[in-house]
Amino acid sequence: MRKLFSAAASLCMAATMVSTLAPATAVAADAKKGFSILPYANAALPAGVEANGATVTVSADAIAAGDVKIPVGMYITEQTNDIKALSVSATVKSDNADVKNIKFQHYGPGDAYFADAQTFTYNDGSTFTSTKPVVFGGTYSKRAGYTAAGSFTLASDTKQIAAGTENAYVGCAWTNNGSSYVWTGAKSDDYPLFVFDVTLPKGTSAGEYVIDYCNYNTDPSREVPNPSCMIETTERFANFEGYLSNLDLNTLTIKVEGEEAETTKATEATQTTATTKKEEETTTTTTAKTDSTPDVKPTGDIIVDFTNPDSEDGYWHAEDDGKTVYVDLHMNQGNDQPVVGISFDVAVDAPVTLAGIETKSPGYDDAALTVNFDGGNSNANGATIKGDGSGKVAADGSTLVMYTFELPDNCPDGLYKVTLTKNTMLKTSRPAVAYEVGVIEGYIKVGEGAVTTATTATTATTESKTTSTTTASQTTTKTTTKEADKTTTTVTTAQPGSKLYGDTNCDGTVNIADVVVLNKWLNDNKSYAITDQGKINADCFNPKDGAELTVDDSDAIIKSIVHLVTLPVQG
Repeated sequence: MRKLFSAAASLCMAATMVSTLAPATAVAADAKKGFSILPYANAALPAGVEANGATVTVSADAIAAGDVKIPVGMYITEQTNDIKALSVSATVKSDNADVKNIKFQHYGPGDAYFADAQTFTYNDGSTFTSTKPVVFGGTYSKRAGYTAAGSFTLASDTKQIAAGTENAYVGCAWTNNGSSYVWTGAKSDDYPLFVFDVTLPKGTSAGEYVIDYCNYNTDPSREVPNPSCMIETTERFANFEGYLSNLDLNTLTIKVEGEEAETTKATEATQTTATTKKEEETTTTTTAKTDSTPDVKPTGDIIVDFTNPDSEDGYWHAEDDGKTVYVDLHMNQGNDQPVVGISFDVAVDAPVTLAGIETKSPGYDDAALTVNFDGGNSNANGATIKGDGSGKVAADGSTLVMYTFELPDNCPDGLYKVTLTKNTMLKTSRPAVAYEVGVIEGYIKVGEGAVTTATTATTATTESKTTSTTTASQTTTKTTTKEADKTTTTVTTAQPGSKLYGDTNCDGTVNIADVVVLNKWLNDNKSYAITDQGKINADCFNPKDGAELTVDDSDAIIKSIVHLVTLPVQG
């Protein structure tokens, strides 16, 4: 949804900013991030198969009895939830000739995986069930169910020559759709980025088979290092000789027992040597949130709060008409931080809807709010606080924004979460520097606060379909960074006529960084520029030499990264 701000605030927001939300606890960018290939912790191993950290052992009896299918997850290790986009791919390596018969099959958050619904635990202690894989980032509410964060493109095949392997291949490209995300669990690696089954055919020879990375240079000329395994935040994370070494790439070893052939020997992982052991954890079942105390306070430079300070239970309740609910966003803890501009997106669980936003901020001396609201459940509202740039401090407990929500007729009893999906509170405008903002979520309580199982199941299905439709039709994304003045995207102009489809930033290669650049431009082409050559390169879906760039071009680039399509694409 397009956002409207005052002129000064619009100028402030031209730079990119990312706000980090709970449950991340770090206040600075990660020095390292990592991928780990491990047995999928939420799936049972077949009989005769045992796991010990990053090693899986298949007994001789199991492999002699039939095919052995091992559930595996690709896990992300990070301390700060600030990934804009990533790409990763893997294969299987061994000196044993049977390595060519091993197969991979990928599963994303929308794919059925479990025969019976499994129980998962969300980061606030709520539990829910699903037959689909639950991934590292996402949201959960009682009515909407679980929704994975961002957009996934997955591929698996028996080989992928472009990735440098003639053995089984799996690849994933993921973008955050320009939004901040929260971890599904308490940590980033409680749940995987995606899942893939590794199938060893009956009679596979004894020996070691390493699930390793296809960590190759995607630059066709090999002159520029552009690793295939990469994470993009405001910085770049990779593990590539002579380039970067801030991305841990941890492999998985599968040991098949039995009498080894003379030519079989232990395989060394050529790209990485580090392995990690995922500690066995006990899942504690916690009663889903009904009438408990509102969520605990997160961390941040500034804490804003949606709980009701005038209610004994901390929840918001309907007014006399039974349909209108007034909710205030107030300052919980500002630490005397002066703010020069604010911008918030608010969201509420369906079927409650946003009915209005007051156009002033009492906590900032009634500063005028520019409101973008079309009657839906999301909005943007912004204000410039004191035009001289000195900013203003809002007192703890003061009201920042006043919202009005509406309950439908016969609204089911339940707790409906009110939160900020995006937030920015600026420390300075030129250059644009944002505070880290923590958000305490609030709840609108209807009736007794309990939602029936039947209602929850029905609504979760409906919301899942709606989310899928929105993702498929999305045409814009926005990426932000906490300190925009410290990060500048450099666009290099290619030589005239040197068209390379997908190379939006004109650095001579095509990778996930090009998706980030294109998505920024699609979101705000007045504040973010792409060179003329970059537009020609980016126009790779039904290309018209840069005359018409859409989300279809971004999608085509992502698919090309994991070798699903070859650019350009005609559709």
